[in-house]
This record gives sequence, C-alpha cells and structure tokens, in this order.
Amino acid sequence: MFTNQHHLKHLLRPYHYTSDEHYRAELRHLFHPAWHPLAVKSQLARPGDFLTFDLLETPIIIRNFDGELRAFLNVCPHRHSRLTDRLCGNTEKLRCQYHGWEFNKDGGTGKIPDAKVFRPWDRDNSCLKPFRVDTCGDLVFINFNEIGPSLREWLAPVWDQWQSYGGAYRHSATWEKEFPCNWKVVLENSLESYHIPEVHPHTFKDFPPEDNAWHELTDRMTSFKTVPPNDYAGRMQAWMVRRMGEPVTNEYWHRVLHPHATGSSLDSFRMLQCVFPTGPRSCRYRCIFFTLRGHRKNPLAWGLYRTLKTIATLIAKKVFAEDGSIYGGVQRGMETSPHAGVIGTREERVYQFQKYVLDNTRGPRELPQVEPHAAEV
Repeated sequence: MFTNQHHLKHLLRPYHYTSDEHYRAELRHLFHPAWHPLAVKSQLARPGDFLTFDLLETPIIIRNFDGELRAFLNVCPHRHSRLTDRLCGNTEKLRCQYHGWEFNKDGGTGKIPDAKVFRPWDRDNSCLKPFRVDTCGDLVFINFNEIGPSLREWLAPVWDQWQSYGGAYRHSATWEKEFPCNWKVVLENSLESYHIPEVHPHTFKDFPPEDNAWHELTDRMTSFKTVPPNDYAGRMQAWMVRRMGEPVTNEYWHRVLHPHATGSSLDSFRMLQCVFPTGPRSCRYRCIFFTLRGHRKNPLAWGLYRTLKTIATLIAKKVFAEDGSIYGGVQRGMETSPHAGVIGTREERVYQFQKYVLDNTRGPRELPQVEPHAAEV
C-alpha cells in the first residue's frame, strides 16, 4: 500500500544531476560521513590478504593483519606513491611498491631500507592515514571520518536484516560497472517498480498491484515489500529452501539506506548494491551477491545450493544489465529537459530520497565549506 494518495513534486532539477558544485556538496555532506560496503570477509580471510579500491576520489587499501582488518589511504607517506596498484593479493608485509617502506597494523613504519639517511626521524609524518573499518554479517564497511556514528549506529534501521548477509547465505559473486550518468539516476531507478514492464519484460515482467506493495518512508531509509506470485518458479524456490533446511517466507524486500546502499532479499538470496559517484555525470555501481546455502550438509542440499547459485546469479546479472541499459538515456534527457517532472505514488520512495538529498546538502544541515584537497580524503 502506498503512503501518499496524490502525485508528488519532482524536487530535484537537472542542475542536481549535472553540476560539479552540487556533486562536491554531495561528497562532503552525504558520502564522506557515510559507511561504505566494499567487500566480504571471505575475500580477506587469510593474514596478508588485501583489497584495493578507488572510492570517492580516494585510493583505499583494506588488509588482514593476523585476523584484524585495517584500512588505510593507499598512499605512501615517503614520496606519495601508491602502496600497490594491484586490486587484490596476499603479502607477508604491507610494503610500498616504490622504495620498500613497510608498515604495521597501526599504520606506523616497520622496516625502512637505509633508515639512517632519514635522521632525525619524523615519526608524526611517516604514518599511513587510517580509515575506520567494521563488519555487519559478512559485509565489510569502511568510513573516512575518525569520529562519527559507529557502523551499528549508522546501519540501525537495517542492522538486523543485513546481519543475514552471511551465515546461511554464502557469497556467490561481486561485480561492478561504470555508468555514464549521475549516481542519483541509478539510485532512483532502484526505488520504484513503475519501470518494470518496459525495462524488465522478461524477468520481473510487471509491477505488483498496490494491495501487494508495501512502502515504508523515513528520513534515513525507505523500504518496499511484496509477495511474489505463487507460480512454478515460486513453488520451486520454496521447495528448494525447505530442502536446504530454512524457513519459507515468500517475501521480497528492498531496503535503501540513504544515501547509496541498497539491500534486497528473497528466501533464496541476499544482495547488497551500492552506487558511488565518480563525477557529476558518472558513477560506479557495485553488487555483492549471496545465495542460500542453508545449514543442511547432505548431498541434496549441496546440489541444490550449486544449482541455485548458478541460476540466481545469472538472473541477478541479467536484471543488473537491463537496468544499466536505460541509465545513459535518462542522463542525456535530464541534461536537456525543460520539464518540471512529476512523481507518481508508486514512485513515492523517489520523492523521499530527493527530499533527503536537498535537506542534507543545503540549509541548516549543510556543513561548513572545506578546501578541495580536504574534501578528497
């Protein structure tokens, strides 16, 4: 059931999807305070495992130090080289690729080749810049700020639900893609089902009727729930879930935690998607996908898991590609549109998101201006 009974105003103007000034304001006020889901624990399971990312114009490295996850700016304090250009790997020491400086789990220096030439030692300016890192379920998050809400506080509206990303659900795949559009084009598309008949005619096919569509709207998040049809695919999913030892709810949930994290779920899968701006007219969309493994260890349960993993991942990637096919056209239209725009009640989550963006990038909630170089770290 929809919360609103009448159409709503399109609050954002084309300027908000094209302006460098507004893009910088969003980085400062929406993204730098946020926690960002980047990986899963299994990708960093062994001591020495590491992953690197370019996130919000900032190079990051996350590394396992004897069971502890630590995150740093991927830049050496010596002469500014990236510590590594590899996307992932395993190394005995965290060592800069340029001159071999080594660093410990606190970001301090370890072995320095020919260290005597750096006397007197400037310890305060020889450490890596740390970032906060924490986990929810199997998901690994990072945060740029030294102070601010903990991960649990930040995820409070979805903490209990996103704890299930792990446990009975096993990481199946991670993929991402660059799109030639403002990040809000991607996020807003995920917030409404109105586009389904045109964009997803072979997967979702049609949007659910209003009496089978429940919306929740708050300042921090919005959600959508529906009960899928009791067709052959639905009955087969329920059969597989029971055989794998898990309860059947037959509910589809879609939750968006502002500004950019989306969690969706069926009994057979869990999916976490996050869109990261890379410029006023470009973004990167990352998907972390889990499929049900269940707790039963018999051959049937294992075979069902392998089958489900293959089918569910293929369908998820197909839906991802279908959505991706429309983003460029939306952005190009946005850049030349003379229209005011309008939002229907089925799209009311888009209105709630646009209100969040405006409320937090202007007026009393806006943070003081910072220097450009400070906004990038």
